[in-house]
Amino acid sequence: MSSPVRVPYSHELYAMSRHIVFRAEKEHKAAVECKGKHDWPEDCKPESEALVRATNKLYKEIMEKAPTEFKEYAQCLDWYGLRFARCRDKQAAFEAAFPIVEPKK
Repeated sequence: MSSPVRVPYSHELYAMSRHIVFRAEKEHKAAVECKGKHDWPEDCKPESEALVRATNKLYKEIMEKAPTEFKEYAQCLDWYGLRFARCRDKQAAFEAAFPIVEPKK
């Protein structure tokens, strides 16, 4: 039995951001569209919860398939104040190990 995966920290969410947009496209789009139509966050609770579930599932998958590359990229972003430009080499290594778009099977 594998150990439980914790909820991602903010710098890890930044590292996952491109993956979230593409790999959780349906949930991401629904949450963004809802928030564009409503001013009250409670109105978009179902869409936001679906996006959180999809993000947590993606995080678990990342930690199973490319934990080292991901941790190095996320830690770089944390160290450099979330400046992507400072971490392009780590980003490239992570995206090589865990592509943004799932490979065709």
